[in-house]
Amino acid sequence: MRNQDRIIATIIFSMLVVLWLGFLVHRSSFFAGSLLGGVFGVVGAAFMLVPLTYTVIKRSATLRRAFTRKHGFGALLQAHVYFGLVGALLAILHSGHKFQSALGVALTASMLLSVLTGFIGQHYLRYVAENIREKKAQIDGLWRLLDGQYWAYAQGPTAGVAGTPKASAELLPLASAAADLQYSIQFQERVRRLFNAWLSAHIAFSIIFYLLLALHIWAGIYFGLRWFR
Repeated sequence: MRNQDRIIATIIFSMLVVLWLGFLVHRSSFFAGSLLGGVFGVVGAAFMLVPLTYTVIKRSATLRRAFTRKHGFGALLQAHVYFGLVGALLAILHSGHKFQSALGVALTASMLLSVLTGFIGQHYLRYVAENIREKKAQIDGLWRLLDGQYWAYAQGPTAGVAGTPKASAELLPLASAAADLQYSIQFQERVRRLFNAWLSAHIAFSIIFYLLLALHIWAGIYFGLRWFR
């Protein structure tokens, strides 16, 4: 994702958090069953199903090759993020901040945890990966410079004891900087592995959410039709 997309996603995520905290000051017992509340619920559920497309295509090599022939995979990732965030936003609006049933509480909790883990994992994992690439490019340049200067001193006219102080004064700072960068890369590699586990948690929460969403939709249709009878 580009920086602009990250900013937009952060704004939507912040709106979602603020809207969810609205249950502290507002509750509507009947909004979820109203016409407008129902529209929010249906559209929100439809939006939340779109991220499944990304997951299916990403996990299938055949579908991924077919999709990337005509479209960039980054566009699908953007759709995954935006539809997931906006769908969650609409779902909170649909609830009317009425979190009373065990199913409703579990559904909302799994949805928020899925969005939270996905947002943080995607946002910071990309940042860490880009940082690692930049540092690897820097350390490659330092090693080339260090290697070139070493051989210049080793094969130059000042090679030997007389040239050691000058060589040390120039080579040691380069070697120290390269060592610091190497340590930073190793640390951030560990952070990246941690965020990979974080994304595994995102997948687990997403599975729970979709199962509960299916149960919620079934319950709404089943008991709604019985009510009309």
